[in-house]
Amino acid sequence: MKIGVVKEIKAGEARVGMTPENVQKLVAAGHQVLVQKDAGLGSGYANDEYVNAGASIVTQEEVWDVDLLVKVKEPLEPEYRYFKKNLVVWGFLHLAASKECVEAMKNAGTTAIAAETISKDGVFALLKPMSAIAGRRAVFMGAYYLEKQHQGQGILLSGIEGIPAGKVVILGGGNAAINACDIAIGIGCHVTILEINKKQIAYLKEKYKNDPVDVIESNTENLEKQIKDADLFISTILIPGSKPPKIVKEYMVRSMKPGSVIVDIAIDQGGTVETIEHYTTHDDPVFIKHGVLHYAVPNMPGATPRTATMALSNGSIEYLMEIASNGLENAIKNNPVIASGINIYKGTITYENLGKTLGLDYKPLEEVL
Repeated sequence: MKIGVVKEIKAGEARVGMTPENVQKLVAAGHQVLVQKDAGLGSGYANDEYVNAGASIVTQEEVWDVDLLVKVKEPLEPEYRYFKKNLVVWGFLHLAASKECVEAMKNAGTTAIAAETISKDGVFALLKPMSAIAGRRAVFMGAYYLEKQHQGQGILLSGIEGIPAGKVVILGGGNAAINACDIAIGIGCHVTILEINKKQIAYLKEKYKNDPVDVIESNTENLEKQIKDADLFISTILIPGSKPPKIVKEYMVRSMKPGSVIVDIAIDQGGTVETIEHYTTHDDPVFIKHGVLHYAVPNMPGATPRTATMALSNGSIEYLMEIASNGLENAIKNNPVIASGINIYKGTITYENLGKTLGLDYKPLEEVL
């Protein structure tokens, strides 16, 4: 199979879809790999490393002329012209946030495999390491923007001896939340986690029974109460394939302390905070509304591209190898994990959440194969 590894054009995105090591594995299996010039530089991989692994270094035009295109993030408007029939695009696509991209793929007959919906044993396996990075960075960014020179409250989130640490409130109790909580308690913070699933609540209470962590039911009353006292509020709610509801209302944000910070980890898919009306970037990460700093960068792991690239490459290579070696149709039929990632198949939406979110027709994957 002919496989392309593209250089990302999203602002602040320095990750690359494949390491030289994984290129070498695909080439050794008999596949042709094209890597766009300088695609790996942001993650610390030089063009020569890909050449030594057996890849060809090509232009942007050439890298899209393949059977399987490996990306990190969703295609942007300048890339839509490369969509074509029988092209398979792989990456963290978050298509529910981009109806224009979906319609361009539908019109071209392109297939989209969204890594964030890849599910194995009930776990979103490829999303997990990226959400772990985002969760950890959320605490680092919160601590940074709480400093006075960034118009924050002017507090040290960790506190010092004799001075209490700040309060961190986390909406959601999944993988991103756990990673954020671990960092926060590690620096001495008191953490409150709001979670709706009773089984997960019980798990979190047991996990943090010896730590300064309160785990409470997520409902409007509790959210209203907790957000008022938060120095750092982190939203982690992500519904793969669809936009989450705006759980954090504007009146709740108004009630927060001036100079407090909100980080919405799941802004890629639209986010849960009503006052976040636009994305921010790594170059311009925050805006202030109602006196509260809002961090709304949709590609948070892109700030640590070396770590993130290694993590996503390690997780994806077995599936990419299976698709390349057996063909997409056989890979789908033989492996339900790969099938779970198909959001669009040859121009037809096959992921229910995506179709419902965008108000577009969809069909079950088994009907269109």
